[in-house]
Amino acid sequence: MIPSTGKERRTLKSMAKVRTVDIKIGKKGLTENAIKEIKIVLERDKMIKVAFSQEKIKRAELVKTLEDSLNSTLIELVGKTATFVI
Repeated sequence: MIPSTGKERRTLKSMAKVRTVDIKIGKKGLTENAIKEIKIVLERDKMIKVAFSQEKIKRAELVKTLEDSLNSTLIELVGKTATFVI
């Protein structure tokens, strides 16, 4: 469900605001188990909210890695929390 219009994007953002964090990425970064868990949640819900503990530059790299490896789209990035959809 990749948003093609602004209205769809706003709807997805409003859904993301009330969603709890699904996965927390810790000091070890993206491990194989974390990626497997993210894939499971994405396939089930078509949306996932991920919290990062890394600094801003490292977070940006992790977000880009997740987008590329999971064929997902970043919907919202607020502080240390990112929301993706497929």
